[in-house]
Amino acid sequence: MDWVRDFYEKQYAWADWKTRWADPDLEAPGAVAHVAAIDRIAGPGAKRILELGSGVGTLAAALAHAGHSVVAVELLEELARNTQRLSADVRAGSLQAISGDFFEIELGARFDVVAYFDGFGIGSDDDQQRLLRRIREWLARDGCALIDVLSPWYWANATGEGEEFPEGSGVWYRDSFDAEGSRMVEEMWQEGHRDAAVVQSLRCYAPADLKLLTAHTGLDLAMVEPFTDESYRQPCSLAEGMLYLAKLVPSSNLPP
Repeated sequence: MDWVRDFYEKQYAWADWKTRWADPDLEAPGAVAHVAAIDRIAGPGAKRILELGSGVGTLAAALAHAGHSVVAVELLEELARNTQRLSADVRAGSLQAISGDFFEIELGARFDVVAYFDGFGIGSDDDQQRLLRRIREWLARDGCALIDVLSPWYWANATGEGEEFPEGSGVWYRDSFDAEGSRMVEEMWQEGHRDAAVVQSLRCYAPADLKLLTAHTGLDLAMVEPFTDESYRQPCSLAEGMLYLAKLVPSSNLPP
């Protein structure tokens, strides 16, 4: 997992996300859809929520504005500081940002929801299982984990030419698929500097594979909701989805 910090630091720096997200739109359709997903799947009412890999903090802030008590963990220190900046405007709930590696951080608390949006699959199967065991330790007795999982069917057909994102940023991406490892592979480079591209790789899991992965982690797969992309704006079939939102709950045959 040596590529993680370098890739994400360059992703935010190259596209100047600090400027683009200086004043985030907490009412954007994607943010609204994530808040609705928490209510729909975890149940209504204020929750204690842990968000892993929170990025610049837009979703964490949207959840806090909806009345939840949110702790956001982010690897990159600058992004965690931005999330803490957003906490100053929260009135209904609360938002605390922590900079750290969620494979190593000690939180000393339990949560009604542990959310990992748009990032699960870093590292090996053993790494995912280690993270799932940590998530189980962070969950309250009746809590649930909500995790975005990349679909192997979508990514097996996603290999294509370079695409600029955001438009006008000069940052280009090209996706491919490692069929043997069932991994999405994404190159990223600045326009005119393809030779200096950096690469991220995320493991894709079919729901049947995810059930096998969760064995002996203290978590069971309870349901999945597939979507066309990470915004959750368009539900679809599993065969069509870029990813699915998986609900994991504490195994009934293990002590709390």
